[in-house]
Amino acid sequence: MKKYLSFAVSLVLFAVSACTPSTTETASSSKSATPSNSSDQAKNTDSKPEPSATNGWQDYNSESGKFSVQMPTKPQEQSQEKKTEVGAVKINMAISESNTSAYMVSYNDYPAKFTDSELQERINLGAKGFITGSIKGKINSSKESKLGESPCLDFDGTGKIQSIDATAKGRICIADNIRLYQVVVVAPSDKFSQADADRFISSFKIKK
Repeated sequence: MKKYLSFAVSLVLFAVSACTPSTTETASSSKSATPSNSSDQAKNTDSKPEPSATNGWQDYNSESGKFSVQMPTKPQEQSQEKKTEVGAVKINMAISESNTSAYMVSYNDYPAKFTDSELQERINLGAKGFITGSIKGKINSSKESKLGESPCLDFDGTGKIQSIDATAKGRICIADNIRLYQVVVVAPSDKFSQADADRFISSFKIKK
């Protein structure tokens, strides 16, 4: 999935742009994350859907991001800044690659809080931007939900990465009216693992 990593990052940026329109983009940086456990990356050359990677999953905790999640491999941390109509936004990402799938969690704080009345609309626009952005796809299903007090949207969709059919599934939340979280899995459609996607998304927790 390494060749799709840049697409995965661009998808996150599209969602941020959808919530608050962006104008320009600055350089990014990356470093290794430090999850609580370590594991070897699984390998799969089969053309069938990936088996559930039940072994080797590890807890990843972000103190600055105030969240925890389980990932199948040691994630890479990246940050990227975008200028928006409300000011500069720094997007922080942790991306784990396993077989042909990319598992991503990102968070960013906006310069000002959204009002309660616009929260769900912003989240819906973020999900739409994620799917219809760089993979030029469509949302197949979506459902409003909550994670603690934070409003969220669970969604899945399909599109293309270059000429390859791709599937994405995720959850987008806004915490404290100011912090956008994106928890998303992207993979070629014929190798997408629902079991691993569900495990990843359901393990995501926002800390107080």
